[in-house]
Amino acid sequence: MKIILRSLIVCSLLFLAVAGLEGRGSEEQIGKEWVRMVEHKREKFHEGRLQRLCQELELSKEQEEKVSQIMKKGWERIQKEMKKMKERVLAIKKDGDRQIEKLLTTEQLEKFKELKKEKGKRMKEGYKKREE
Repeated sequence: MKIILRSLIVCSLLFLAVAGLEGRGSEEQIGKEWVRMVEHKREKFHEGRLQRLCQELELSKEQEEKVSQIMKKGWERIQKEMKKMKERVLAIKKDGDRQIEKLLTTEQLEKFKELKKEKGKRMKEGYKKREE
């Protein structure tokens, strides 16, 4: 149950991160930073969970290695699903932005684009703070 909850939390974070991406350049940069952050957290989670399982279940070295491999394979599957979700979320967001842009005046459109850039900068700064 905890694994499912943590997976949902990771997916939710992915959704929030993707939903806030702005501009092609910042999407790529934020995406890379996000991947680094998630990978770091995944490694810490993997190490901690494996250590707890080893202690609680008194796993042999052979069992520990097999459990570790199972966890890694599970994470790879999760990553594939998250990538698919990211692509779908980005497509939905871009479609929404295009629809909004069609409704705006020239002045509003300029401001809308500026707001998107500012949001991208704020998100980038937020990722840097989380890494520290």
